Amino acid sequence: MKKILFYAFVFLLIVRLEAQNTLKMMDYNLLKFDETTDRKDDLKYILDSYKPDIFTVCELESEAASNVILNECLNHDDVDFYSAADFHLNESGYYTDLNQMLYYNHQKLDLMAQTYLQTSVRDINKYTLKVLTDDLEDSSVYIEVYVAHLKSSSGDDNEEVRAEMVSVFTDDLKNVPADHYVIFTGDFNIYDSGEPAYVELLDSTNAIVMVDPIDTPGNWHNNSSYASIHTQSTHEYGDDLFIGGGLDDRFDFIIISENIKSEDTRLNYVEDSYHAYGNNGTCFNQAITSSDCDGGTYDTTLRYHLYNMSDHLPVVMEMQVEQELSVTEKYRQGNYVLSGENPVCHYLQIEGEGSFPVTLKLYDVLGHQLALIKHYDKSSVDISHLKSGVYFVNISNKNYSQLIKFVKAD
Repeated sequence: MKKILFYAFVFLLIVRLEAQNTLKMMDYNLLKFDETTDRKDDLKYILDSYKPDIFTVCELESEAASNVILNECLNHDDVDFYSAADFHLNESGYYTDLNQMLYYNHQKLDLMAQTYLQTSVRDINKYTLKVLTDDLEDSSVYIEVYVAHLKSSSGDDNEEVRAEMVSVFTDDLKNVPADHYVIFTGDFNIYDSGEPAYVELLDSTNAIVMVDPIDTPGNWHNNSSYASIHTQSTHEYGDDLFIGGGLDDRFDFIIISENIKSEDTRLNYVEDSYHAYGNNGTCFNQAITSSDCDGGTYDTTLRYHLYNMSDHLPVVMEMQVEQELSVTEKYRQGNYVLSGENPVCHYLQIEGEGSFPVTLKLYDVLGHQLALIKHYDKSSVDISHLKSGVYFVNISNKNYSQLIKFVKAD
């Protein structure tokens, strides 16, 4: 029995460490999301079900709506480790109420820069993320995330505009360092792999070569052969907000640089992790809530929240970081450290540049919460009763969270 428990402990520990080194990404067209929407509880449920480390969105109407997502849908209850990029109002064309945005887990990532590429329709938002690892500075992992909402509708003229917008992105690839990793994501409104925009995206002569993680070329529109990757529409019948027609288009994409797919790299795409989130592959031309959509990974409750939230499904994928993610890196809104030696024998004390008081949560390596101190004010915490081993302390306030690993010694 003891041997079984030992192996179970080792298995759980390995799973925890692998999760720590995994970056989960979600891209989602939020369908005209504003601060007064009654869909924020649906979005909260969807985000809680997947827990993305990188969350990119289209069709965000305002900065106030962005704050709702950050403070009510991402950070809530015991979750307080998300940050947001600065909100930027679209300056291209005339779609000032349809904006892109990025949110991220600041325990794993830091936002180093953001800028915007102008097109004839909508800006393409560009964000530079640094992965927080224990590796040396000159081995840092940087991810360039571009978020785009390409021109909608079918027809040659619209296809040409989409291709022109993509060419703005591919031209900018010349400015990206060769050792950086690139993600181009969003609502592309592309109907098939022969469209000029998709061809331009995957052109092997681009300064940085991009690939489709699931490599499924063909005519995706209204084609049951691609039912499992369709993302639009979640509704069979439309109304003033939702477009109808059932799931029959692959409009939403995450396209990645070739070096993320390479086996010899510091950042790897996790095979078979790319999904149209909520699509069990049995909803062709139907609403996502149809009983015909049962029987797969995604349950009825999740699919109802997806139905209520948007006429698009999110797309998700995972990446594996080769190095161990750091738990002592300086984060954007403060830098707390253990005072004294680490290992710690009797008393745990936190000092730093951030404001006090803060909340402390003490965890063991299996993620079990051992203690909660809601008003820590630089007073020592007695940990002499703990067994020797590895522990984590989460330091947080309303706008900030940091995780520090320490060793308890006898």
